[in-house]
Amino acid sequence: MKVDPTISPYLNSREAMAYLRLTSSSSLYYLINERRLPYLRRGGRLLFDTRELDAWLRGHDSALEMTRASTSTLRMAKAQGR
Repeated sequence: MKVDPTISPYLNSREAMAYLRLTSSSSLYYLINERRLPYLRRGGRLLFDTRELDAWLRGHDSALEMTRASTSTLRMAKAQGR
């Protein structure tokens, strides 16, 4: 998704999902709750800076892959009783 930087570098939750190519809002909120995704909270709204999302993505293959890896790690830890 191309974002026009002259308008604003900030995305709302729905736009961030599309930008990161996440298929569900639960994937986005999982990354937020685990403090793995950069975001700002302004007036009760979540905002995502595209520059920070790009930097975050450069450190990962994809947001969806990051979510899947985190979920499987969490399941393994629960199975081991941690």
